[in-house]
Amino acid sequence: MKNNNSITAMTGWVNRSLALTLACTLAGPALAARDADERNLVISAPEATTVATASQRVALVIGNGAYRDAPLHNPPNDARAMAQALKESGFAVTLQVDTDIQGMLTGIRRFGDQLRKGGVGVFYYAGHGMQIKGRNYLIPVNSVIQREDEVAYQAVDAQAILDKMEAAGNGTNIMILDACRNNPFARSFRSAQQGLAQMDAPVGTLVAFATAPGSVASDGSGSNGLYTHHLLSAMREPGAKVEDVFKRVRSAVRRESKDKQVPWEATSLEGDFYFMAPSDKTPSANAALEESMWVLVKASGDALDLKTFLARFPNSMHAAEALARLKQNSPAAPAPQAPTPAPTATVAPPPTAPAAPQTQPSPPAQPASPAAGANPFGFSVGDRWSYQQIDKYKGEVISNWNRKISRILPNGDLLSGSAVMSPNGNLRQLSNTRFPSRVYSEAEVLFPRKMETGHQEDFSYKEQSRRSDGKEFEQVFKGTIKVKGQERIKVPAGEFTAFRVEREASVTGIQTNGQDRWNGRQEITYWYVPALHYYVALEEVWRSGNGAPDMKRNELTSYEVRPAQLADKR
Repeated sequence: MKNNNSITAMTGWVNRSLALTLACTLAGPALAARDADERNLVISAPEATTVATASQRVALVIGNGAYRDAPLHNPPNDARAMAQALKESGFAVTLQVDTDIQGMLTGIRRFGDQLRKGGVGVFYYAGHGMQIKGRNYLIPVNSVIQREDEVAYQAVDAQAILDKMEAAGNGTNIMILDACRNNPFARSFRSAQQGLAQMDAPVGTLVAFATAPGSVASDGSGSNGLYTHHLLSAMREPGAKVEDVFKRVRSAVRRESKDKQVPWEATSLEGDFYFMAPSDKTPSANAALEESMWVLVKASGDALDLKTFLARFPNSMHAAEALARLKQNSPAAPAPQAPTPAPTATVAPPPTAPAAPQTQPSPPAQPASPAAGANPFGFSVGDRWSYQQIDKYKGEVISNWNRKISRILPNGDLLSGSAVMSPNGNLRQLSNTRFPSRVYSEAEVLFPRKMETGHQEDFSYKEQSRRSDGKEFEQVFKGTIKVKGQERIKVPAGEFTAFRVEREASVTGIQTNGQDRWNGRQEITYWYVPALHYYVALEEVWRSGNGAPDMKRNELTSYEVRPAQLADKR
């Protein structure tokens, strides 16, 4: 959805409202339709294999391959294998193979009724699918689609399934769409494009695609499609959180496809979910996080980062080296012993500025008696926030960066390395190796004038930048900031109560010493902790052109705030 932690993408934005995208690769001979009982087969999980859970687990699995004009070999195999894997995970599974539209609609209705009893729901689909004007449709085997306007009543709207899951009101839902194969149905459609459209996940839901929006997936050369093959393996790993399962799948598929296929997810899950629950012998779920954090800490050599690492992972295999490095940096400084909470898995953005402090939501223009040496918004020389940036497509940490207040200028602005920020933390100018110069008129508005639930304000500002190759750009941002409310959030630095703030902006840009012109959209969601005067997580989505959006997430890994009055941290 967005390329965060970098600068704004300089590519054209294309209106997606007429985008028609197909998704389904034909591979192999047509398969004969299965017997009717297999098309609606209920597989109950035996008690011996049921994962310990406080509520039911139900799944609807559909695999369509016996299309008359465009048969697919693997979807029926994928569906049967997925049904078995979910059965092993404690799910009661309804399996439908080579199903017509009435069968699909009936199965979906029954699935929704089951979810009303609570628990966890999984919907899996493999087969042909297409996008019409931004909506995704799953194609039954008996559909005859000759014109674009026939799709709506010859296919099943994927959003309707999400709506059914959301309306059930159960705690956790997962939708998996392995429906991004080349699709021949719309060869004559005027607006035909490839791939499925992006879908937003309702609260408590994860939506997974076999490949990124607008891209095509492989049907696979073996008995299963490339995506489902790796998903079946990853979901059987005990103790793997669902987010980690899909990260592993993304990494494996991207590597095997040589970057041609990159699976993608949208998630708003609020709790942890495991296909296979952890056991006493399961390796730590934080092993990957430990290694990624150590790479960053080892590279920085910073004493505070080393302390944070030792606090998080006191029994790490790298603990001895971390202690030795800490002793070199500060012989008298003891390493902390109490571990802080682990981060949640998800979303990614670029560094931006802080916002108004205050534990009680109120206008930052009237802060409550800051500590000695702090500015009216609570910022002090020496305050520091370190972040890791995650590419949400790859599920990998791709960089680390920090803000550190080195000086409060006479006019009240804050100096942090090459960055200059307004007194309340909004960015005025910034530079890096790619963009030696970036200057904002007034300030880049990230933090609103009031940090209180329900506050909303409009903003507009201009950015002028010069790239290292000599090209110069000018962009205008216009949008709205909304303070949605307070939430608990986990990041590598700990767990906090934070304000959730959503910021949307339209972007128009030009190359001032060239011919380029573009339009785009920027969406930022961040979680702001008043006692830290900054955000602890920020997710950014950039939409431009007709390709997949860029999506990145920044998470706080360590901090030093003076004074560190963090009563809300646990």
